[in-house]
Amino acid sequence: MHECKCVRCNVSNCEYHAKDGLCAAKEIEVGPHYANTSNDTICATFKANKNG
Repeated sequence: MHECKCVRCNVSNCEYHAKDGLCAAKEIEVGPHYANTSNDTICATFKANKNG
């Protein structure tokens, strides 16, 4: 069985957002280090898409 090691992304205005709903960045950074729940986290890799 093949295990997908994909990062899904719903942020369509990010430069790394791929049309298939995946993140196209080579690596991602998620923080901050003191987060306690998923609502406390942010994607530090986010870069606004130039096309809006």
